[in-house]
Amino acid sequence: MSYMLKIEIHEFASLEFDEAIEWYENQAKGLGKRFKNEVVKRIKSAQNNPSWYPQESKGLHKFYIPKFPYKVIFTFTSTHLIIWAICHLHRKPRYWKSRIK
Repeated sequence: MSYMLKIEIHEFASLEFDEAIEWYENQAKGLGKRFKNEVVKRIKSAQNNPSWYPQESKGLHKFYIPKFPYKVIFTFTSTHLIIWAICHLHRKPRYWKSRIK
């Protein structure tokens, strides 16, 4: 796909993102901003080429955030990229499964 998909972020994924930014910023000034920038950069890349990213499971794709223990879980249609979770790699796995319709 060579066109940009509209991004939708599940409300809980949005909360996870905000909480992670705040946590990192509390650890070191500027670290939250670095985390945010890395996530946004990867989302924009997925927005342009979603099928390039490996599957987490059937129909679900993922990408990892360099230098941070996070991955982003998403699906896509011909018009939308849907972010279901921005999840920490060392917490309860697959907790986000119930979000997906």
